[in-house]
Amino acid sequence: MEHILEKHRRIWDEKKILQIIYSEWYTKIIKDLAQTQKPTVELGAGGGNFKQFKPDVIAADVVPFDWLDMVFDAHHMPFKDNELGNIVMIDVLHHLDNPVAFLKEAQRVLEPGGRLIMLEPYPSLFSLPIYRKFHPEPFIMDVDYFQKKETNEKDPWDSNQAIPYLLFFKHRDTFKKIFGDQFHLAYKEHLSFLLYPASGGFENKSMIPDWSIPMFQFFEKALTPLRSILAFRCYVILEKK
Repeated sequence: MEHILEKHRRIWDEKKILQIIYSEWYTKIIKDLAQTQKPTVELGAGGGNFKQFKPDVIAADVVPFDWLDMVFDAHHMPFKDNELGNIVMIDVLHHLDNPVAFLKEAQRVLEPGGRLIMLEPYPSLFSLPIYRKFHPEPFIMDVDYFQKKETNEKDPWDSNQAIPYLLFFKHRDTFKKIFGDQFHLAYKEHLSFLLYPASGGFENKSMIPDWSIPMFQFFEKALTPLRSILAFRCYVILEKK
């Protein structure tokens, strides 16, 4: 049976629209990395696509495949204090059982000035009903992850897509209270209004033909002023103090 990471790797090779979308995201991430001699690690590296754009990244996930460099649980990273320059995560935080415990672990392994860069789902007024109707992963809003003490064993593909919104938007004051001496919330941005949902992601067929991609890119840029109510994604950068 084809594993989900093998499936994503195959779909990446087959879908031009995903390559275009993620290429823009990867370029943005690389530009925003902390300038350091210490390693950059991608957690939840999946099909290993980011490594095609940054060959020196350490690609890590929770299951072993030939294209990955390391296998470990993000809650317990096998690195020394201050050993890493950057951690990159694309659609990973919302799969973690205890995201607050993970943030403490990320703060431990990053050097001062090191960055944690995350790209995650975002429940805008426009995107949330669409996510709930067409996407299998839930948005569970009534969870206080800042009160969660333990980390439980669970299927790593179980998720709550609301986690990034809860930590960095809805409960941002609590985040600053707990992590204010450890992390600077360097940047937040709303992304993806048309092109990403039209792509169908890795789970569904694209809703638009390849020839129409430039037109959708144009309208996506035109809708930027409305991004807070249209966005399907959020982009968050934490910088260790």
